[in-house]
Amino acid sequence: MSDNHETSEDQSPPERDGDAQEKDGRTLRRSRRRRTGLVALLSFAVLLAGLGIAVFALVGRPVSAPPWLKAQIEERINAGSQSVEVAFGDISLVVEEGWRPRLVMRDVDFSDAEGRRLLTLSDVEGTLSARALIRGELRPARIWLDGAQVALRRDQDGRVGLSWGAEGEPQTSRAEARNFAELIDGADRFLVTPILSSLTSVEVDGLTMRYEDARARQAWTVDGGRVWLDRAGDDLTLRGDFALLTGQEFATTLEASYTSRIGDAAANFAVSFKDMPSDDIARQSGVLLWLETLRAPISGAMRASVDETGALGPVNATLQIGAGVLQPTDKTRPIPFQSVRSYFTYLPETQTMQVDEFAIDSAWGSARAEGQVVLGDMTNGWPDEFVSQLQIRELIANPNGLYETPVRFDAVTGDFRLRLDPFDLRLGEMVVSDRGHALHLSGRLRAEPEGWDVSLEGQMDGIAPDRLVQLWPPGAVPKTRAWVEANVLSGTLSNLQIGLKSRPESKPDIYLGFEFDEAETLFLNSMPPIRKARGHATLYQHQFTVRADAGEVRAEQGGVVDISGTSFVVEDVRKKPAPARITVNSNSTITAALSLLDRKPFRFLTKAGQPVTLADGRAVARGQIDLVLKKDLPADQVSYNITADLSKVRSTRLIPGRSFSAAVLDVAVDNRRLQIKGKGRVGKVPVTGSFTAPLGKPGARSEVRGTVELSQRFVDEFRIGLPRGTVSGAGRADVAIDLQKGKAGTFSMSSNLSGVGLRVPAIGWALGQKTRGTLKVSGRFTKPMQIDNVLLNAPGLKTSGRVELTPRGAFKSARFPRVRVGSWFDGPVALIGRGAKSPRVEVQGGRMDLSKTEIGAGSGSGATGSNAGAGGPISVKLDRLRISEGISLTGFRGEFSTAKGFDGTFSGRVNGAAPVTGVVAPRNGRSAFSIKSSDAGGVFKSAGLLTNARGGDFNLSLVPRGGKGSYDGLLKVRQVRLRDAPAMAELLNAISVVGLLEQFAGSGILFQEVEARFRLTPKQAIITKSSAVGASIGISMDGIYDLASGRMNMQGVVSPIYLINGIGAVFTRKGEGLIGFNYTLKGTAETPRVGVNPLSLFTPGMFREIFRRPPPKVSP
Repeated sequence: MSDNHETSEDQSPPERDGDAQEKDGRTLRRSRRRRTGLVALLSFAVLLAGLGIAVFALVGRPVSAPPWLKAQIEERINAGSQSVEVAFGDISLVVEEGWRPRLVMRDVDFSDAEGRRLLTLSDVEGTLSARALIRGELRPARIWLDGAQVALRRDQDGRVGLSWGAEGEPQTSRAEARNFAELIDGADRFLVTPILSSLTSVEVDGLTMRYEDARARQAWTVDGGRVWLDRAGDDLTLRGDFALLTGQEFATTLEASYTSRIGDAAANFAVSFKDMPSDDIARQSGVLLWLETLRAPISGAMRASVDETGALGPVNATLQIGAGVLQPTDKTRPIPFQSVRSYFTYLPETQTMQVDEFAIDSAWGSARAEGQVVLGDMTNGWPDEFVSQLQIRELIANPNGLYETPVRFDAVTGDFRLRLDPFDLRLGEMVVSDRGHALHLSGRLRAEPEGWDVSLEGQMDGIAPDRLVQLWPPGAVPKTRAWVEANVLSGTLSNLQIGLKSRPESKPDIYLGFEFDEAETLFLNSMPPIRKARGHATLYQHQFTVRADAGEVRAEQGGVVDISGTSFVVEDVRKKPAPARITVNSNSTITAALSLLDRKPFRFLTKAGQPVTLADGRAVARGQIDLVLKKDLPADQVSYNITADLSKVRSTRLIPGRSFSAAVLDVAVDNRRLQIKGKGRVGKVPVTGSFTAPLGKPGARSEVRGTVELSQRFVDEFRIGLPRGTVSGAGRADVAIDLQKGKAGTFSMSSNLSGVGLRVPAIGWALGQKTRGTLKVSGRFTKPMQIDNVLLNAPGLKTSGRVELTPRGAFKSARFPRVRVGSWFDGPVALIGRGAKSPRVEVQGGRMDLSKTEIGAGSGSGATGSNAGAGGPISVKLDRLRISEGISLTGFRGEFSTAKGFDGTFSGRVNGAAPVTGVVAPRNGRSAFSIKSSDAGGVFKSAGLLTNARGGDFNLSLVPRGGKGSYDGLLKVRQVRLRDAPAMAELLNAISVVGLLEQFAGSGILFQEVEARFRLTPKQAIITKSSAVGASIGISMDGIYDLASGRMNMQGVVSPIYLINGIGAVFTRKGEGLIGFNYTLKGTAETPRVGVNPLSLFTPGMFREIFRRPPPKVSP
């Protein structure tokens, strides 16, 4: 080449003077340089020739350079580098086969221009460029380094610096850059320096490097590292492999590569690593920062590039994460996994990661996902959050081994946001597709200083009950899960709501809610299942609630029970056994409701000794049942309180032998008793009361307490057999019924008779509706029913006795050992049933006082109304029948009827002596009497009126008139003889009729006819007109006789020789003659006082009234 240059110069054309001189100067200088170079070249050629001879003899053997040559080499090397000074302790030359020289230097020191040592290498070997040697230049072609020590540091801003030197010695950084790419780019400028212009490769062995990363707040040491630098033309490749000292039980290796063109900022780099701790790699790049939450070895590779402007291009990464845990802090419970695999591409311009695959396998489950992640809020190259959208396929879950068999989901999509300081993973929305349904989830996983803070919410449109149980971890509220698994038999679940909140150092709080439809479920093991159920269930604050808005239970008897509104609540699912409460709401037939209540563990009806068919009607029940959830639950551990409204009730069992009905009844049942109360009817009789049955007490007595209407309806219903009209109005009676299993029930009834009218026409007794009394009835529910006692205590009537019924329950008899009617009757009375007819009344003794009664009250002749034909026969046997004061009938016997009022016949003896017979018939609402005797004298004597009357026929008619005990009487006596009567004797003595007096004292005076009209009252006999006539005397009399004292106040006329004198009776009264004596008679029959007016003898009969008072008058 030099020759060519010289030839060119010699053939150049001449130039102008100035220019020629300048050109001559340049030519002279070039000539000198040529001569100098030629000398150097010749010298180097001579040197090489000499050395060549020696080298030829020592091929393959190292030859140490002499000091002068060592100095020449150092000078030549340093002459090619303007900023670095090289010094070495020893240098030797080895000629390899093929005449390739290799330079070996020992203890090589690199210093800067100021003499500060930059780097010390124990061994440096290299080959020299033959072309450069020909040009007289020492330029390495290949270099081998061994024992290099460097320090690499990255500050908080990402700037990097490289320094050389042994650890512990002062180090001066000679290379700084904004990032690793720029640092490597700086090597380009170094490689284009003349001394390295021929370099094709550099190999570094035994590299020791200290890497300090201020951004990651970590430091690493690389020992035994190797680095290769290859240059082919302008193409530069940098490779290396390293072993990192991480302090782990496993070894970490790292391989890196870098390719670019010298002078071009664009470059490609790649790094691969094996078993690198996750926290070591996480802080190397913002895109890997999420790895710091893991504790696991990571293997993988990353490829990236930078363009001519230094901008980072797409980063492709492959991560293989070994077995480890997710544990952001030491306090958070680790979440283990077996492996994680990820393939993604990071796009710096959009700060997004395109995740081609993210796969995780662990004991908690496995998943395969893809999607993208956005790095948000970048600060100094570090993202504050990762926002991702992932599509998960092949999701198999078994967190913490919760499931015996892992659960599998069809597909999952989700939006996530991850913050790392502190760890905070927010789930915006996750949609899990499972068997045709979609589960929407949102939540948060946060690492607090004390541990995990977890919250999760979810909604699902629908799920099958068996699938719910499959997805429900067996260890999460296991009792509730077991209840759902065992009791929710079928149906459709919808609108599923789930929630989980778990704070550090506290137990999780779980929420679960779902709606169900067409479900079949059990609420108690002993009960039939609920069918066609629709409602909702919730698990909140450890309380599990199931409410049925609709549903039914089919009872064994009575049909379907509508349980809409019924709920089941487990108060605290954490307790074992868990307490539960069933809130009952039901609508059914009474029989169906009772059928359920008689199942285990309740047995309400069985305990009460009653059948489930106790009553017909409708039942609307509500209440609560408290129990604990365990098998074979004893009845005494079940607490219940249930009320019900019964409507349209009918029962033939509630009251034995009677039909009961009610429009509405209230029912209450608890552990102590079953109670039914309200208003109803026994037959047609209104009643109000309650039925109470003790529970849990074997042999305890059930009872009915209430009131019953006393009225004609009561008489008819209970077949008492009283005639129509006996009872009027309506009152109340208190009723008590006691029932005991295995024994005949008992009953009692009592009333004050207020509002009840009672009337017994046959005895003339009545009780007004406003008058009070006492009525008590008691008996037993035998077959037939027994009425053991009937007590009546009312004004005017007092009695007690018993009633006997026929085998068919009809009235048979009522026997009252003592009946007291006012003050006029006291004796035993029996009522004898006659089927549908009015009962027969039998009086078997006692006494009766007609003066104090209106016995026989009835319709009289031609009786009408409801009483007509209604009365029954009356048989009377009295010890004494008192007619009036001092007059009684003993041994009274009578047979009467009340069919047309009180009528019949009777017999007896007046005051126990003279026999009489009689007839009683209804008259004016009472009884009229007709009394006869064939011994009128005996009657008068027995009555205490005339002690010495003899013979004669007696005929007395008594017609009721006025008040009680008052009668209008008509007495007729025929052929009675009267003798030795004090009053009559006194009278005859007073008028000095000697013959009559002697006759009276002897055989007596015969009266052919005695007739008297009078008003008989309980206190006196008012004689309005009377006469006694015989052949020898005629007497008239009127006045008042006091029955109580026996005193009389009479007046009249005595007409002697009445056979002749009686002609004047035409002008006077019967018994009075034309001539007669007016008299007065006072005192008693034993001590009479007689007064005679002698002047009346001379007064004709028609004018005799002027000598006497008018006869007494009585009211019509």
